[in-house]
Amino acid sequence: MKRNLTSLVFAGLSFFLLCSIALGDSKEYRVIRAVDGDTVVVAYHGKEEKVRLRCVDTPESVHPDKKQNIPMGKVASDFASNSLTGKYVALEFEPELRDRHGRLLAYVLVDGKNFNVEIVRKGLSPYYTKYGLSRKYDRSFREAEKLARKDKLNIWGDSELTQKYLRLKSKWGQPQS
Repeated sequence: MKRNLTSLVFAGLSFFLLCSIALGDSKEYRVIRAVDGDTVVVAYHGKEEKVRLRCVDTPESVHPDKKQNIPMGKVASDFASNSLTGKYVALEFEPELRDRHGRLLAYVLVDGKNFNVEIVRKGLSPYYTKYGLSRKYDRSFREAEKLARKDKLNIWGDSELTQKYLRLKSKWGQPQS
């Protein structure tokens, strides 16, 4: 009986841990700094970890090839830095926990709001679907981008950037309209 109870408790704790990892745990992590508009560094389980924001791809601001860096990238980077640095955030994960560079892939939640969707709503990134649609926030991302494009915010107010992102979106299998 004691062994069955121990097994049951262990199974329950294992299930809870797996759900926490898959769905985003309830812990909050301090944002140490923004690397750029779509990557931040957080204090995560006792060490500094880079977190790549899911479904977001802001213009470059710290690319090693300086020609890739553009003023709109600095705007996105400053927005992320001003909005997140020093704050405590929750991280919500989908099954792919890390990207090919070893960064955590997550939705960053600030005061319960999805910061990734907010970046798109501000017109600082398209809804980035190169690696697939958001399982949980697809509708929110689509609505945010639609509003940003309608209001010609940031990347959508610059004709060259608009054309660039529309071309990329067509490569990702999304209509340009």
